[in-house]
Amino acid sequence: MKRIVLFIILLCVTRVYSDTTIENSEEKLKIFIDYPAGDLNYFREEISSVDFVRFMQEADVYILFSKQSTGSGGQKYTVDFTGQKRFEGINESLTFIMGKDDTDDDERRKSVHTIKLGLIRYFSRTNFADKIMITFPIEQKKEEIIDRWNNWVFEFNVNCFLNGQKSSNSLNLWGSILAKRVTKEIKTEFGFFGSYNQDKFDYGDEVIESSSDSKSFNASVIKSINAHWSYGLWSYIYDSSYSNIDLGVGISPGIEYNIFPYSESNRKQLRFQYKLHPGFADYSEETIYEKLSEKTLKHSFTTEIEYIQSWGSVSASIIASQYLIIDDMILDSYEKNKLTLHSNVSWRIFKGLSFDLWGYVSRIHDQLSIPAGVVSTQDLLLKRKELETQYSYFASIGLSYSFGSIYNNIVNPRFGD
Repeated sequence: MKRIVLFIILLCVTRVYSDTTIENSEEKLKIFIDYPAGDLNYFREEISSVDFVRFMQEADVYILFSKQSTGSGGQKYTVDFTGQKRFEGINESLTFIMGKDDTDDDERRKSVHTIKLGLIRYFSRTNFADKIMITFPIEQKKEEIIDRWNNWVFEFNVNCFLNGQKSSNSLNLWGSILAKRVTKEIKTEFGFFGSYNQDKFDYGDEVIESSSDSKSFNASVIKSINAHWSYGLWSYIYDSSYSNIDLGVGISPGIEYNIFPYSESNRKQLRFQYKLHPGFADYSEETIYEKLSEKTLKHSFTTEIEYIQSWGSVSASIIASQYLIIDDMILDSYEKNKLTLHSNVSWRIFKGLSFDLWGYVSRIHDQLSIPAGVVSTQDLLLKRKELETQYSYFASIGLSYSFGSIYNNIVNPRFGD
């Protein structure tokens, strides 16, 4: 009899402890952070009152980071919180700005602060709400900010790469000067770019050398019309030994329509662009069409889509262009054209399984600058000269699968992993 009573008491105590554990487990938020570039170890260390789960489907709150460039060269981050399971329909969206001079530590601290802010509305719906303490800083008088640069941002870049061994060496120089001004109504940009590449090989008694260089100046002005329409003007001057061009000059007016308002561009875009491209080219060598220079007019149509959701993301673009006039001769066929498809897909098929695809394919029938002479072996192997072709492509495809414990709160930085 005593044994029966003792068993019943033990069973009751175990049941009470089990119920308490389950209740506390249910109160603790489970979150999934979709931010591959973020310092997730730092997030785990700084946000200890939640469970970080490895699969989006297991989370109470799905947190998605996205970012866009600002006019000052920084980044505007948008953090979307989507409630799941017991928090279905409870959503939030917060933003923060990273300046161009901010460090990685600034970025991760602002990220953690924003995550904590967004989680408050979810914690407030649990028994954890009584433990939340909110304090407000003493309001200080704001000083008027005067921008003496009037939204202009300037950037200089110089890079040099040198590598070699006994029988070969390579030198690569690259530099740029950029000036940009971005407001809500107008975006203006000027840029100068230059590069030089040289390779040298000692092959027995033979020394093989090859080099290429290019320079360009680009300018553009883009004007907002309303929430869906924009127009702009692009211009360029350039030379390129790779493309057999001593001087290329062009100007391109264009117009764009976005089905979604530009204010939603951090999550979804579907844009249609049309441009005209009058231009002139002076060639370094006579082309396969027996030309040393020519005037051209072509037009292009571009469709771009970008969609970021909890199941993953997809972006794709189709660019179609066609020459209309070459040296005052109106083309009566579509033979001088180019069609390019770019795509990037990241898809969570189901719990733990992801599919990633990136690539492009081009159908090319518009190469006017190909030199008529024979390309040297070294320029051919080192890709120093553009070659005649009808297509080009690149593709990357992959699957990843993960399984096991859904919790990953523990941080162990030993040996850097």
